[in-house]
Amino acid sequence: MQDKTKPVTISELLQFFPEVELPVVFTDETLNVFSNENPPIPNSIIQTVIAEWEGELDEYTEVVPCVLVDSNEDYHAFVYWKGGLLKYEFILVTIDARAETPTMISRKVIGSTVTENEIIKKSVASIDPDMIIHIIAGAGSAEGEYSADQSQAFTMEIQTTGDILFSFGD
Repeated sequence: MQDKTKPVTISELLQFFPEVELPVVFTDETLNVFSNENPPIPNSIIQTVIAEWEGELDEYTEVVPCVLVDSNEDYHAFVYWKGGLLKYEFILVTIDARAETPTMISRKVIGSTVTENEIIKKSVASIDPDMIIHIIAGAGSAEGEYSADQSQAFTMEIQTTGDILFSFGD
């Protein structure tokens, strides 16, 4: 039971994020694996740590811990899924490894499903061993019409500082 007066430590947070061997992919299918195999993050940690990064979380918002993708003396990088009304996101966060409590360095949405009117926008991501995040994004109609030529591919990279930056040029 988390004491409300005692701040959450990094190890208390990271215990919900199993370390995985890279590459790892983030899709609807892998979300099912994460939600079935990982213990849920206690509401006290969601309200004191995750809500600080996400802003106010309403009663419809769900948070699922996914994986720890990198951990070193400078930063810890992990992914969680946040689901709300008509918007589901895989979020990559890096925190300062030298801090006593989870102190965010960088936060980026790396995959999502967003419904806007009759359009469904979807992106999926994979993170490779070099800390490169490969993302494919596209959109289709709610009726299932999807045009692959409308898809876009882009990359981000976790820097040695823990900053998550878009990569330009290939």
